[in-house]
Amino acid sequence: MNDILLEYAYRRIGELEKLLLVDVKETIWPVEVGLVYSQIESAGQLPAHHQNRLKHHINRMWLEKMPVPAIVAAARSLAIAMEKYA
Repeated sequence: MNDILLEYAYRRIGELEKLLLVDVKETIWPVEVGLVYSQIESAGQLPAHHQNRLKHHINRMWLEKMPVPAIVAAARSLAIAMEKYA
């Protein structure tokens, strides 16, 4: 039962990300996003679509005025999670 719910959750997250993250060939991110992104060691090894999602989340956290150390910590956690599904 837990596997079925987990699979449903993964599928639903994917559907929601497609709604939120419209496929754009080239996005110009603010400099602040690049500064935080550059501090994530494993980010460059992620597939391009995961890198774009990571930058999206960094940008969102920046716009929500989270402290930079918290954004870096959250982005590192996201990158680690994304590596599992790359």
